[in-house]
Amino acid sequence: MKDFFKIFAAVVLGTALVLICGFFLILGSVTSLLQAGLGGTTARVPDKSVLVVNFDKGIATQDSELPSFGFLPFQWNAVQGGTGFLDIVHAIETAAQDPAIRMICLEPQYLNAQMSHIEEIRNALLTFRQSGKPVISYADFYSQQAYYLATAADKIVLNPEGGITLQGFSVNVNYYKDLFDRLGLEAQVIRHGNFKSGGEPFVASRMSDPERTQLKEYLQSAWGHWASEMDRARHLEDGTIDRICNLSFLTEATQAVETGLADELWLRDELISYLSSVYDGLPENRIPKVGLQDYIQHLQLSTNKFPREKIALVYATGDIALGKGSGQVFAETFADQLRKYRNDSTVKAVVVRVESPGGDPLASAIIARELQLTREIKPVVVSIGDMGASGGYWIASAADEIYVNPSTLTGSIGVYSISFNGEKTMNELLNIRNETVDTHPFSHFDSYYHSKSERELEIIGKQVETTYNRFLDVVSLNRAMDRQTVAGLADGRIWSGTDAIANGLADQKGGLADAIRNAALEAGITDYRLVVFPKPFRIMDLINMSGRKVMADPQTIIQNQIRDLLGERGIQARLPFDEQALSW
Repeated sequence: MKDFFKIFAAVVLGTALVLICGFFLILGSVTSLLQAGLGGTTARVPDKSVLVVNFDKGIATQDSELPSFGFLPFQWNAVQGGTGFLDIVHAIETAAQDPAIRMICLEPQYLNAQMSHIEEIRNALLTFRQSGKPVISYADFYSQQAYYLATAADKIVLNPEGGITLQGFSVNVNYYKDLFDRLGLEAQVIRHGNFKSGGEPFVASRMSDPERTQLKEYLQSAWGHWASEMDRARHLEDGTIDRICNLSFLTEATQAVETGLADELWLRDELISYLSSVYDGLPENRIPKVGLQDYIQHLQLSTNKFPREKIALVYATGDIALGKGSGQVFAETFADQLRKYRNDSTVKAVVVRVESPGGDPLASAIIARELQLTREIKPVVVSIGDMGASGGYWIASAADEIYVNPSTLTGSIGVYSISFNGEKTMNELLNIRNETVDTHPFSHFDSYYHSKSERELEIIGKQVETTYNRFLDVVSLNRAMDRQTVAGLADGRIWSGTDAIANGLADQKGGLADAIRNAALEAGITDYRLVVFPKPFRIMDLINMSGRKVMADPQTIIQNQIRDLLGERGIQARLPFDEQALSW
């Protein structure tokens, strides 16, 4: 009877989710039809308009037709509804040369995005200013993210009752050894690299000195770039932003003007009066404006060309794993698609956007091999976002050129293996005893209920060493670097984008738009279109995934949740955290 109610509840919950998703699917379809039918009016751009750039709809790696479903599992990769950052960058860069756009009014108050996305949008705003057109930024309150973006503006305006938050960067990592000791859980970790900290949170109560050193150096490098950019953009004395952060995390409005962080203190109606004065006293309702979303739609609808030649844009986002699937970087799925692009004569270049902390080394090797083969036929360019480390860097190394932002976290050339033993937990905490019958000495090797023997650890250790040496060989070959030099940069150590360019692990400072332009240049094409993989997450994908969840066995679901808590087992080329651990 208890099982019946469990299954009944799962079916009811799944059915409700399908109905909700179906509603959004219908709503989205109707909206798309209306937009297609009324495209000429909804995306109209008045002459000499103010382009209003705000982020109310959020920023995503790729465009998504989904709203932000915060209740969905993170593994579904469906929580990031919003406008693709590349579309935003393209719109701002296009507006710089568009006579219909006179200026930009930036409203970054609700900005919440990845570090690399903000960097690329900021660079686009600087490009816009170089065209001679002004950018004015207004917010009731500036977060650190919002303020960094706002420093690309000619004028920063703040509400008199508001303030600016500047506090620097931090990273937090949880350590589970004390909890594991209380629960009787054992984690056995083998790693190559003094700085390879994967698995460390399960076998240590505190952060190791090498881990603290490399994280501190990375944060200092990334923050150093942000602070110097803000100092330079605001014409402040070097070190001003750092001194402000040392005194307080909050600068009130009046003090912001006094210190040079802001130019003006205006209420919203005073901003409107300023815009009116720019247009010789036009009333608010007659000031020509176009919103960012409408302008993006206008550009999409007004582009009637359908060039035959293409550049493939591949988003390698999330953990790297073996097999097929969606929601992360599955080796077989990505390898199949890369093979198609390689054999497609209309695809003239491949650009890979890496946003990954790493994962399975074999999976990374499979994808990197496809890129190596593609590179022999056509240009392959990689753009690394916030994070392209360990297995993510393994993939990136196969490119002709690697683009990074100064705050990119990359490198971490190292390998580790982690195994978990819950025998003590079963015996002492749950009073459950597990008995095992084997045919061979290692038959129970993959069991959660036994500690690894010295011989088993020795075998794993050899595999870790083999994988690590293979990693060094691949990077040495792909980057045309002496193996000893690569070994000196490896050891599991992470590097900022700035340091990676200096030591040869990356080539150019720049973002995804820069990587695409370079790929087109290398391919010798000027008239092309982008083909994107994977396709953006859509409502139908959500319905399919919810259906699979409904059919899952309750016991399987519980076991999967336990495995998720413990993390990945086996050999990994991965960081012990992802970008969610960074606070900036």
